[in-house]
Amino acid sequence: MNAAVAPRYLRPATLGAALDALGAPGARAIAGGTDWMVDARAGRPGAALVVNVLRLAELRGIAADGAWIDLGGATTVAELLRDPLVRAGAPLLWQAADRFASPLVRTRATLAGNVCNASPAADLTLALVALGAEIDVHSASGCRRVPVAAFVFGPRHTDLQHGELVVRVRVPVAAAGAFHRFEKSGTRPALEISAVAVATAMTFSGHVVRSARIALGAVAPRPMLATSAMAVLQDQCLDERTVDAAVLAAATQCQPIDDVRGSARYRKRLVAAFVRRALLAARSHAEEAR
Repeated sequence: MNAAVAPRYLRPATLGAALDALGAPGARAIAGGTDWMVDARAGRPGAALVVNVLRLAELRGIAADGAWIDLGGATTVAELLRDPLVRAGAPLLWQAADRFASPLVRTRATLAGNVCNASPAADLTLALVALGAEIDVHSASGCRRVPVAAFVFGPRHTDLQHGELVVRVRVPVAAAGAFHRFEKSGTRPALEISAVAVATAMTFSGHVVRSARIALGAVAPRPMLATSAMAVLQDQCLDERTVDAAVLAAATQCQPIDDVRGSARYRKRLVAAFVRRALLAARSHAEEAR
């Protein structure tokens, strides 16, 4: 990073001061800064003002809130892994965190940062989409609540407006007996960007699927819900015919590209394999729970 064009740096003491600062031209919020440092070292156009929000109290902490888990946007991946409420109440998010990057990166990378970076392969964002999570977005003029699935538009493109900050993330508490599974590809999955990832959250009444949310990562411009497969599964038993139909629907709906991490054809085959494994594991889970 060229010192001649280095941005101004601010660490505000209050959320109000941070929101005021973010209203300035060229302002950008950082917490862990892992993505920002990559951009800076690559010489990509940066911010005129960097606003560090990592230590703001409103962006910290994890607490139960009725049927939801309320998480600060600046919660790090390492903190997610250590928290018993996350592990018990949102096991899919915990599994995604457990497959996320290296231990060193986990101590810096944050939940809101992963969402706002808007990578199609973002592991935590994928889990949040599958869980039906929401985010609280603040600005100097107010606050709005947005589903994560509607917040990310595409690579580095979100619904975040100038002057806004993701302050809290809300995740539904898993229902009793729910099935959660996160799987991603890679020679060293925890250290690599996913070629494909699949996040699955399901509930059952006996053998019958009562709800199913399957999110696919790195196979579309943004983490996507496999809505066709979800419709196939609704109110059905996971017999071979239903599983086959759901697998085909997911593989057909995804929109992968060819790149250095794999061809579109390879990615579609991975989606089919991962969704099949998830559904077979879900069937075993439902049988054991009876």
